[in-house]
Amino acid sequence: MPVCEEKLRENFARNLTHYRKALSLTQTDLAEKLNYSDKSISKWERGDGLPDLTVTAQLAEIFGLTVDDMLADKPRRKLMTTRNKIIITLLSIGIAWLVATVLFFLFELVAPNSYDWWLLYVYAIPTSAIVGIVFSCIWWKKIHIFASISTLIWSVALCILLTVIAHVNEPKIYLIFIVAGVVQVMTILWFLIKKH
Repeated sequence: MPVCEEKLRENFARNLTHYRKALSLTQTDLAEKLNYSDKSISKWERGDGLPDLTVTAQLAEIFGLTVDDMLADKPRRKLMTTRNKIIITLLSIGIAWLVATVLFFLFELVAPNSYDWWLLYVYAIPTSAIVGIVFSCIWWKKIHIFASISTLIWSVALCILLTVIAHVNEPKIYLIFIVAGVVQVMTILWFLIKKH
């Protein structure tokens, strides 16, 4: 084996182990994110092989790094801590609520009593869920993605219900929750399929 390839394997193994542990991920957690087995992660961390370039790029993306960082002589950067990820996620969700508050304030000033502006706060719930889905896909585990998707499903149903009740006298609008229930069951089945 050429010295260069051996050095790359050593560097990659050391960096992969370092970055995985810095994110408090097990080999199984990381393998799930890549749709690989934990045996592959273990093999790479022992330096017994290198993943192909696309997998290396996926790993770099998971860690918020470049491919060069994955092959560098030593780990170059500190990774974002879980605390910072939580804060960034909450700040991003907070933006949805800030926008709802600013719009509520402006619309109440310009056109009070012309519309049920309080619904803006209800609409902020599915918006927050979408932000949650995005950050869950980037940083968190599947249970967080599932929780965010479930929040989106039920909050969209709530938005439809409250909007229709506020503007139309439709007594059977509550049936929207049956649709949400079916979508929720489909989501559960989808996650079960992906798990296996």
